[in-house]
Amino acid sequence: METGNRDYPNVSGRRSGHNRRVFADHDYRSIEKRVTVDRRKGLQKRTDKRYRVKDLTFVKLRSESEIEIGQLLDISKEGLAFRYFIDNKQSRKYHDLGLFLSGGGFSIDRIPFKSVSNIELANNSQFSTIILKRYGVQFEKLTPDQTNRLDHFLLNYTLGEA
Repeated sequence: METGNRDYPNVSGRRSGHNRRVFADHDYRSIEKRVTVDRRKGLQKRTDKRYRVKDLTFVKLRSESEIEIGQLLDISKEGLAFRYFIDNKQSRKYHDLGLFLSGGGFSIDRIPFKSVSNIELANNSQFSTIILKRYGVQFEKLTPDQTNRLDHFLLNYTLGEA
């Protein structure tokens, strides 16, 4: 077995002065980005700014038989994104959603939407049956009352841009 450096046979590899660093592949992305597809490379570009929320705000998804609850991540006049947990059950068809604050001081119900993305986030536990997902939606045909309440929410319950 050869222990020396081929180019410099009298010098060991450790202190040879060569740059032996391994450079990361330029396509390398962190675990979250490798598991999820880049959500901003879609066909449609956003026209409104997305905002982070101040307080703990939840999204309620309604299907024919059940209600799912998720935590709001960001919101705009056009849509929102939230994260939620699912188990190994079949995915459902949701028909509307609602927003509500944890303290109960604000809510908007029965918001029509269409799904834009539903991305599985990284799970650090290989034994868990619970899956964390990020769900992005676009609002459709809001009523004037829903539009006014959404504007009120954006003015009073959001922080800076997401």
